[in-house]
Amino acid sequence: MDVATSQTTKQRIYKLLDDLPPTSLSVVEQFVEFVHQQAQRRQPVVITSGEEAPPYRYPTVKNPASSLSAWLNLLPEGYEGDALADTEALYDEV
Repeated sequence: MDVATSQTTKQRIYKLLDDLPPTSLSVVEQFVEFVHQQAQRRQPVVITSGEEAPPYRYPTVKNPASSLSAWLNLLPEGYEGDALADTEALYDEV
């Protein structure tokens, strides 16, 4: 983008900012900070049309199987039971 186009774009952005309600400015600030961080990391901002797949994916964090042991004995005694049988018993009473 050349300097003249850059200045024109900045002027349009400033005009749009002037028309925004004050409550929206924090959202714009967060977006500009995000774009700035992407530039600092040298990650290009990808502009796509609505028809293409988004340039991001939601990450899946893998946990080791040993993390499941934290769920054992989570509830104290007295909570054992059969949820399906309990639910069916509720409908039997009707």
